[in-house]
Amino acid sequence: MCQNSSENMGAGSFSCCEPKNFVQDKVCNDFTVSGIDEVGAEIIYATNANDVIFASGFVKNVGNFPITVQFVKGANPTTGLGGTIVRQAVVPIGGAFTFTISRFDTIRVFATDATAALPAAGEFCITPRYEIG
Repeated sequence: MCQNSSENMGAGSFSCCEPKNFVQDKVCNDFTVSGIDEVGAEIIYATNANDVIFASGFVKNVGNFPITVQFVKGANPTTGLGGTIVRQAVVPIGGAFTFTISRFDTIRVFATDATAALPAAGEFCITPRYEIG
């Protein structure tokens, strides 16, 4: 943790931390997904793979099946397939998953046993922060 060094940087400044500027967004949506694995996954968030983002948010399950959430780095920008899974969680029926994460570019969801006639459903909210160079 940085310590205040008022003699070096002026009152209220931190000498060991480089100042960083961020832009912050907020995106919230409902979603449905009938895919039962990565191949049929729904992409609920994607960003430029070259940006390092820091994000927090939640995924809430409001449907009839457990939902698998994957945070991925390097997924195919068109299909959402592939890439390296940075973090994965299973959200139970009626449950919610909160996250704070960085170094990903895609969030995809799927639900084992979901179908087109009876898809899984959820709510998604993310607050990404992008560093301004």
